[in-house]
Amino acid sequence: MRPAPDPGRENAALIMLFCAALFTHVVFATFNWRSGFLPGHEFRQTHTALIAYYIDAENNFSIPYSTPLFGKPWSVPMEFPLYEWSVVLLSRAAHLPHFEAARTVSLACFYLTLPAIWLLLGQLGLARPRRLLALALVLTCPLYIFYSRAFLMESMVLMFSAWFLEMFVRTMRERRLHWLILCALCGAGSALVKSTTFFVWLLPAALYGAACLWREVCAGPGWKPVLRTIGWGLGAVVLPCVTAFCWVKFTDTIKATHPSAHIFTSAELTRGNFGMYNLAARFSPETWRGLLAGWREAIMPAWVVGLIVAAGVGWSRRERWHILGAAGLFIFAQLMFPFAYALQEYYFFACAVFLLCALGFALHGVLDSGLPRWVRWAIVCVPFAFQMGTYLQGYHLIQSVRANGGTGLTDALRGITPNGGIIIVAGDDWSPIIPYYSQRKALMIRNGLEHDPAYLERALTDLKDEYVCALVMVEAQRRNQEFVRRVTAQFGLDPCVTFSHSTADVYLSNFCRDFALLRLNGRHGYDQITTHAKPAGPLPSDRPPVPIPSGVAAIAFRMVSPAPSQFRFTFGYSAWEDGGTEVLSLHPDADLWVPAPDGARQIRWEFGLFPGAYEREGEKTDGVVFIVAGETPDGRRREIFRRLLDPAGVAADRGRQRVVIPYQAVAGETLVFLTRPNVNTHYDWAYVSRIEVK
Repeated sequence: MRPAPDPGRENAALIMLFCAALFTHVVFATFNWRSGFLPGHEFRQTHTALIAYYIDAENNFSIPYSTPLFGKPWSVPMEFPLYEWSVVLLSRAAHLPHFEAARTVSLACFYLTLPAIWLLLGQLGLARPRRLLALALVLTCPLYIFYSRAFLMESMVLMFSAWFLEMFVRTMRERRLHWLILCALCGAGSALVKSTTFFVWLLPAALYGAACLWREVCAGPGWKPVLRTIGWGLGAVVLPCVTAFCWVKFTDTIKATHPSAHIFTSAELTRGNFGMYNLAARFSPETWRGLLAGWREAIMPAWVVGLIVAAGVGWSRRERWHILGAAGLFIFAQLMFPFAYALQEYYFFACAVFLLCALGFALHGVLDSGLPRWVRWAIVCVPFAFQMGTYLQGYHLIQSVRANGGTGLTDALRGITPNGGIIIVAGDDWSPIIPYYSQRKALMIRNGLEHDPAYLERALTDLKDEYVCALVMVEAQRRNQEFVRRVTAQFGLDPCVTFSHSTADVYLSNFCRDFALLRLNGRHGYDQITTHAKPAGPLPSDRPPVPIPSGVAAIAFRMVSPAPSQFRFTFGYSAWEDGGTEVLSLHPDADLWVPAPDGARQIRWEFGLFPGAYEREGEKTDGVVFIVAGETPDGRRREIFRRLLDPAGVAADRGRQRVVIPYQAVAGETLVFLTRPNVNTHYDWAYVSRIEVK
């Protein structure tokens, strides 16, 4: 260990500095904790959040998890879902909303990374108090304050990566099996959660392994020590590398056959999103403008970084190679994936710790210099001041926005479309923001595919058995009437705009259109929403029944079993939650056809009238007749059940009614559930909460 001048005072000052940095991080990282808004590359955060939402909603903890952005098949796995599983399990255990559980998991992983960095600095020979300087720089880094609480797996993969490197060094030094096993497990976790981060941390491990091998070669003749060193090194990394390879192969197979997600195969990403095979990109002024802008936003101005690193290399011979080595690892990560780092500054989460350690080594040189004490500590405070200024002028302003996330558009889609319905979105590329905040599965028409006939034919046909409840045309695509006509005709949507947001037009399914308009024409509270259509009003009771596609029946009529085949409602389809139970409006006249299963013996029916129909002042309902009839293929009907509910006059008819009706099935017979008025239809607000024929 290196002695430090005036160790008592210096150690106390370093401990105080670290404690202040830790306190600052906790305060700012937890600021505005309960806000549902996900600032900072919301596109990427909502992608992770959407996966977690459907893992929880579908109780699907399988490897090919749902990513309902690209249409069917819904499974388009990218990273291994260990982070999302952790979020969902914590959310369930602690009864937290997903975004709070995600912030808790992310922040915990970040703090668990710090001991690994502490130990790695010790492997480089730093005395314990001196290690606190680099850790304090990490804690006050704007990037690590802002993104350590994000709905992203960055903190988790950094934790696995740092511990992988620490375990690798211990494995190579001590040659103990338990260190090798821990190293392999941490490396596998890093490679699975996010392989791009793992490969950044694999380089220092490879360099250290090469140094160990060189020492064995230089130690003298004999190949056994060399082979043992190679064996320990490869043994520590073979599991992570094989795991990463197998996961990429598994996900590539799924993505390659998907009509629009094939652009996310590893080959496509390395060529396009990452720029790995683009040598010119590494020297492009445009790329470096993006990289330096990322430094300025995520860490501190590049000129400050350059000045401290250059000065440290110049005045501290003892720390020179540590400074250059750590800074070189920081640069290497950006050269490996130039496009990713230039366009998305949160990628620096994987490697900024190397630069901060380089700055820490430079400041160690300052503390070891002969400058007056007050000058030394004034210089030490410079990077901290720049980091905090960068955070307060940048990320903190975004983090201070108090909002639940989403817009009036997503609030309206979530509020007036059926849970389980599918939305089709054109003009927003594959952004998960609308699907996540509206909590609806989506077919996002990627930019450029709106006019691809082969793609559209497959993508839309794949949804033929689903309940497509809305088409959302965003920005410039609002003028694409050819696409609108195709989708509205294919899925039974209103061909005219139902409502608009400042950014989009929405075309609703005819099944939910009228009920949605009743809400939108009132005080709906959805920001920047304008309605264009009017409810259709009462429909003729003798019109032909409306067929119900199987996908629509599974969602729109989920309270009916078996799924109904057709319906005819005078006041159109409407369903909503009442006391935690989904109910279907059966305002007279209403007819609902339900195929009777072979061998059925009974009918369970739960129905009633809403209290407002008979508790209101003035005119009230005069009652509704509930009927079950059996209809043969030739159109003849037999009455199986009839009951008049008159809750205004009969107290026993109030509230939800539950009946079990004996039934003798007739071959080919379909059951028809009907409501008819007693005298008139005024305030006949009838509903059904359950129909079960078995």
